[in-house]
Amino acid sequence: MKYFEFGRENEELMVLLHGGGTSYLGVLPTAKKIAEKYHVILVAYDGFNPSEPETEFRSVAWEARGLEDYIIANYGGRVDILYGLSYGCRTLMQVLEDNRLQITTTIADGMSLRDYPDIKSEALKELYLFFFTWTFFVVMGRAGKLRKRFLAKITGRSIEEADRILYTKASWRSWKNQDECLIGKKTDYSAFAHTDMHIWYGIKGTVDKKLSANLDELKAKGYPFTCRIFEDMGHGGLVGENTEQFIEEVDKAHRHARKKEEKA
Repeated sequence: MKYFEFGRENEELMVLLHGGGTSYLGVLPTAKKIAEKYHVILVAYDGFNPSEPETEFRSVAWEARGLEDYIIANYGGRVDILYGLSYGCRTLMQVLEDNRLQITTTIADGMSLRDYPDIKSEALKELYLFFFTWTFFVVMGRAGKLRKRFLAKITGRSIEEADRILYTKASWRSWKNQDECLIGKKTDYSAFAHTDMHIWYGIKGTVDKKLSANLDELKAKGYPFTCRIFEDMGHGGLVGENTEQFIEEVDKAHRHARKKEEKA
């Protein structure tokens, strides 16, 4: 994996985790813009990195451990802002579980609140991966014009945006590993207590409405977090095409976290 860094002269560190089926190029313009204010680390996952096409995605735990070790070795384990988009929220939650890190503000944008099924049988697991993962592999990983149009509709974004962010050169093995590593894994929402947690959804399309379906249940269980719903944005639309508003919302969330730290 690779870590692209911008704005090293800035004091506060922000880590950006892009979504599944895309590459770091999808959020690169935003990373460079926000680097005017923050020191930004933009993570490029194995298997979904155009600059390392020979690599393959292994697992969320592998990607998260690499990032955790990198932050500890280079920045003493301190992260001011951790941002994850869509599948990147899986990595984000894994990182939050690492007690070696100190993370002030965490933003999970378009986070799925449903875990993968707990399948014990290897045969049934392979069947599940064939139908579930293969669908996304075909629709996103090998997207043509019609498939990009479909993705744009359900995510509430434009065809041009879909064309810009999708990464269609990842191997089937990378796609399969993304899902296989999460079968049977339960999300530890108690990790929210390790940070000032913010969850965002852009509900212009249908994707985030489904991803946030268990939001009330999560609130009822008392996990500490703040939720923002953006009705005029699609899935990942803030970080993608609305950079100025994205920076404003990040700053707002981070101010909230720093005030909590001052009171503690």
